[in-house]
Amino acid sequence: MAETVVKIPIKPIRLIGVEGLDERQVAAVETPYGTLAVGISAGKPFAESNRCRHLFAKLDDGRIAEDGCLECPWHAARFDTRTGKMTRGPRGIFKPWGGLVKRTTGSRPLKTFPVELREGAIWLQPGA
Repeated sequence: MAETVVKIPIKPIRLIGVEGLDERQVAAVETPYGTLAVGISAGKPFAESNRCRHLFAKLDDGRIAEDGCLECPWHAARFDTRTGKMTRGPRGIFKPWGGLVKRTTGSRPLKTFPVELREGAIWLQPGA
């Protein structure tokens, strides 16, 4: 079986220009670490793993909510863009189990990656 090799960047990588973000303020970007959800929340850039901890929805299909959290497009679970922690469990038909999801699968934060905003773009920092 062949091994998967991840090349660790030794210099910053330009992920996306701010003008490439729509009103949802999040987009999918392919990186050496796989597809990340990348965007702007409260004026600050973020990059984190792109799958919800609940049912693995693509978070880049979500949006930045009024509270600045990344909201899952399927059941409205929310994640802090600075820490990756689930701040609110799923809603809709899953709302009765939202607290349980938050305490179980949601207790493991999304992986976050160091980024900075410069030259009108979001950049992944080396050594992520």
